[in-house]
Amino acid sequence: MLRKKSKRYRLEKNKKSFRKMKIDYYRYVKDFYLEDGLAYISCNVRDYYDIIDIYSVEGYEWLNESFARFIETNAEYIPVEYPIVLEICGKEFTEQQKEVIDETIHDYYELKLGDKQIDLQNNTSQIITFLAVGVIATLIMMALQDWKADSFVNEMIVILVWFFIWELCGMIFFDRNDLKEEKMAAAQLASIAVRYKVHFTDTAVSEKEKEQIYESIEEQV
Repeated sequence: MLRKKSKRYRLEKNKKSFRKMKIDYYRYVKDFYLEDGLAYISCNVRDYYDIIDIYSVEGYEWLNESFARFIETNAEYIPVEYPIVLEICGKEFTEQQKEVIDETIHDYYELKLGDKQIDLQNNTSQIITFLAVGVIATLIMMALQDWKADSFVNEMIVILVWFFIWELCGMIFFDRNDLKEEKMAAAQLASIAVRYKVHFTDTAVSEKEKEQIYESIEEQV
């Protein structure tokens, strides 16, 4: 019985400790990813097909799903204002393979960016549609009030108008903001800079390389 009480006390104490537990999240992100205005994701590969999907045909290469997931999981922790440098380590590639890898990574994430652009366009169309229907419903409600229409009909029109107002606010202030954030994250990955190292070394890019990265981002805008 005493052991049960002691165990229960320890579990309750653990719960209190977990509630109070905090970490310096931004310090972790800074130490792990950020250096001198750039963010770094370093990965280790064994061969070409760790990056390029083994089912790809020549000229129509696709990114290996596990490799893409590794990049995206790390990128979630990186603030969107930081350009990303992807360091591919562990294997020496030919110039032709590097060219294919670079092109495949950028094509893959540019398509993802295109998906987010379409989502934003669809959101704009929905906002315009809901706004137009809301205006029409409001005009109908005002007309019915002038004609002293049945109170039940009036109430239904009022409910409909408030429904459109509520949905419209959600689309503009919540959905659209989320979509804009997702588009920025996709743009960050679409402009990723790729470096190759046979052996990983914890060194930052040179000032010249950094300027080239910033210039390439500006060219894509």
